[in-house]
Amino acid sequence: MKTPIVMSRSFMQTRRSLLLLPLALAAGRLMAADAAPALPPGACPLNSGGPSLLGSKWRLFSVYGHETPPELEINMEVGENTLTGNAGCNNYTAKFKRVGHTGFMMTGYDKDRNACNVLPTVPGGPTINVGSWEGDYLRTLMRAGSVQQEGAMLHFFNRNGDPAVIFTKKFDAPA
Repeated sequence: MKTPIVMSRSFMQTRRSLLLLPLALAAGRLMAADAAPALPPGACPLNSGGPSLLGSKWRLFSVYGHETPPELEINMEVGENTLTGNAGCNNYTAKFKRVGHTGFMMTGYDKDRNACNVLPTVPGGPTINVGSWEGDYLRTLMRAGSVQQEGAMLHFFNRNGDPAVIFTKKFDAPA
């Protein structure tokens, strides 16, 4: 006849904790591997090794290949952890964080809540729906995951690596 084995509650809890310990250690190593390495002081986390974009100013050139009408001004300035500017109707601040060595992730944005106008192009001609451009721009910008500067152009790529938003360098007018 077999004798039943009786285990105390504290023994079972200790056993369960010891079984979960390797899992917790592995998860900690994975999380540490995802942490981005430290940047030198004054470096912009948005770019990956090119010239610093910190403080640079840009004007929207296109969203997914659709060129911005010349009458429409959508712009951006690169900050340490933010992109700020005017999206057509409203000022915005988009926040991002660095991911790994070459990427970043947009974490959210705030914007004013002004009504958007419709801009005329030529008398009696087509109009520009500024609100539609603003919405498309901000939605697309929030999907960006990498950026590359080519001369006076700044290309944002979506998470699939497709070109999404393109800016041209904005030069201050001489005084």
